Amino acid sequence: MPFLLLFLFELGLVSLTLIRAIQSWRSDNGPLYSVLVKHNMFYYACGLLLSAVNILMPVLFSNYAYHSFFEDVQFFLLAILATRMHLHLWHIDRNVHGSDALVYVSDILSPDQTL
Repeated sequence: MPFLLLFLFELGLVSLTLIRAIQSWRSDNGPLYSVLVKHNMFYYACGLLLSAVNILMPVLFSNYAYHSFFEDVQFFLLAILATRMHLHLWHIDRNVHGSDALVYVSDILSPDQTL
């Protein structure tokens, strides 16, 4: 049962992240910190829940189609949540800098620098 090990690791990550967030919430309450803590806690909670579902599926149902379906759901949902966090961070950065235009690497480098 690989999901049992994943469940234990996620439980440890949730507890350590929550402890660290509570300890440093008063001193490090910047916008980046709060966004990262909020998204990470939601990501870990969803991963923990889906891992628990994947642990219980073989016990409750003997049909392999259910196992495969929930494994795929966990994979896709966690990928969507990670992409959502990156998109939110990108929107915050774009709003801070006040630009809707994309910046190319060639625009950042000086003319004498090359990739």
